[in-house]
Amino acid sequence: MNKILPLLLVSMVFAVGATSVKSEELIPPQLMSLYQQQAADQMILVAFSDQSIDTITDLAGGNAYRKRGDYQSTTWSQRVTDQIAAEHQLIKITEWPMTEVGMHCAVYQVTPNLTMTDALQQLAKDARVELVQPMHYFKTEAHQYNDPYFKLQANMQQMQINQAHTKSTGRQITIAMIDTGVALDHPDLIGQISHNENFAKDISASFNSDKHGTAVAGVMVAKKDNNTGITGVAPDAKLIALKACWPDQVDAMAAVCNSLTLALAVNAAIKAEADILNMSLTGPDDPLLTLLLNKAIEKGILVVAASTGTDKNNEGFPASLKNVIAVQSLIFPQQAKISVSAATKAAVVTAPGEKILTTLPQGSYDFISGSSIAAAEVSGVIALLMELKPDLNLAETQKILQKSALPAIAGAVSGINAGTALLALCEMTTCPQETVSLVMDMK
Repeated sequence: MNKILPLLLVSMVFAVGATSVKSEELIPPQLMSLYQQQAADQMILVAFSDQSIDTITDLAGGNAYRKRGDYQSTTWSQRVTDQIAAEHQLIKITEWPMTEVGMHCAVYQVTPNLTMTDALQQLAKDARVELVQPMHYFKTEAHQYNDPYFKLQANMQQMQINQAHTKSTGRQITIAMIDTGVALDHPDLIGQISHNENFAKDISASFNSDKHGTAVAGVMVAKKDNNTGITGVAPDAKLIALKACWPDQVDAMAAVCNSLTLALAVNAAIKAEADILNMSLTGPDDPLLTLLLNKAIEKGILVVAASTGTDKNNEGFPASLKNVIAVQSLIFPQQAKISVSAATKAAVVTAPGEKILTTLPQGSYDFISGSSIAAAEVSGVIALLMELKPDLNLAETQKILQKSALPAIAGAVSGINAGTALLALCEMTTCPQETVSLVMDMK
């Protein structure tokens, strides 16, 4: 296999929510360059197999989460990364095992006496190296509205979520969210997050002050019937909040992630045996993330990703990956046209994504727009379906979601509808009679 991905000088930015930024003085200088997009053309990610990578299980037989620094790398793998640095005149920035694919990863900085192209070519010829690529950066797909006079949007009514909640609320379904942090103390989110972990704490140690992740989490799992705020699409689902992204500026909705932090988060989602993986972010094709996401899909995790609907090479991934459910934003009340090129690569669905009221830090709420929000809605609807059919597979999910988006005008589709989706589920499997009656009444 060709180990080199063509050098992408345009950085991959997975933009996500806002977190308070750690001052540069508090970040070790060696690590600082890892999180700077302007240094992207100096960073190389290398991976090789290490089948002796340690994994752990808890006493109950389930997966245990490790804190940063608790992952076990073998002495052999550490020697290899040191040797690679010395032999190729590189500076080793950091390293980490990807336990779920049996690989050890390292990030190197190219020295001034070596070009990026030469370094990639040399590493590709190294027999020890199985994967080598530039460090990519990604961006989220949401933005915030501050106009206090925007009226509440009827996205929940449009998708008939309230009616669907009489039969399904996502109980016993786990959604892993790779994003920024989440306001764990928000009244609508307290108790909704079953686990959280920060893979970007070197650059952004905060968690509760992050905007984008808080907004996405609220759309999916905000509490129901608590006399507070809003209701999520799947209020009884549990959320694993995996922070892999940090703000591009203080108190901003937008944030960035890179190949390494995202890979660590996907690895954690696989270990946690999540039912659904939500990635409300976009960027360029990434070999390491492709490897990990394919492993997640192989294990039956349903992966949902935001799609911009464009043909730009640096904005389509991971929604463009085969067997990932790609979601585009529907600008209510208009219809959104689907990108033909994207539709040929992934199951593209649409959901409301314009001025959606959701949670923000400090117990607040605001209107947020973008395909990040639409992807979260689809993940929530899938959780509703999985409560009724826990073994729901990818092919069934794609079929149901496509059927739930009824044809509208030529070249466009209407957004997903939870009632239609439940009916489609009951047509392919046995549902309780009361559920069948409900969805028939919703038609």
